[in-house]
Amino acid sequence: MKSIIIFTCMLMALTASCHSSDESSSSEEEAALLNNPTDNVTVECSAETFTFGFTFDTYCELKINFDVLPGIFAELKTRTDLINHYKTLKSGFLPSYSSMVDTWESVWVKTEYMLAQECFSDQCGSAIRREVLQLAANHQKSKYKEYTAPWCTQKSGIFLMAVILAKERKSSAEIIDSATLQQALLCFSEDVFISEDYSNLIIEYSEKFLTDSKE
Repeated sequence: MKSIIIFTCMLMALTASCHSSDESSSSEEEAALLNNPTDNVTVECSAETFTFGFTFDTYCELKINFDVLPGIFAELKTRTDLINHYKTLKSGFLPSYSSMVDTWESVWVKTEYMLAQECFSDQCGSAIRREVLQLAANHQKSKYKEYTAPWCTQKSGIFLMAVILAKERKSSAEIIDSATLQQALLCFSEDVFISEDYSNLIIEYSEKFLTDSKE
């Protein structure tokens, strides 16, 4: 009888533990959007100090309108909503010679900027960061097509990938060096040119991180 009672207690404890883990994962995905930070912040990631540039350089600050298409973003209440929205985005940028404000580019930048805010938070787990990183790497490849110049979206994609790699520094330290990572973390806040080669380099680091983290 005593052994039966002990076994029952152990089974109940295991069930409670699994249930708690499921609730934690679900709660993390359904967390309300943070919408911060919005300034440059310096934090320690796995014994290394990085500055995360959440401000904009002069060009992007003038061109990007975060109030565009408010109806789209008004519907996004949780982290899951934002990630699902990101999955549906397609390229459709104006020609590079156009001087008009590219509303579609603003949508891309706002989405990736908000995801960077989410992935920066300690409340965001590694599994979600890896999911977003894979999406960001895939999307980034579409931003260098002929006759388009989504300049600010090229920056927002690199910044998003860099934020995730920095917050996952314990695993990314052997993949991307500190100097390169810090440069990518400041690509929004500094007037720097983002070449396709540099973009591909950050994608390469991201995909290697994703491959290594599965092993």
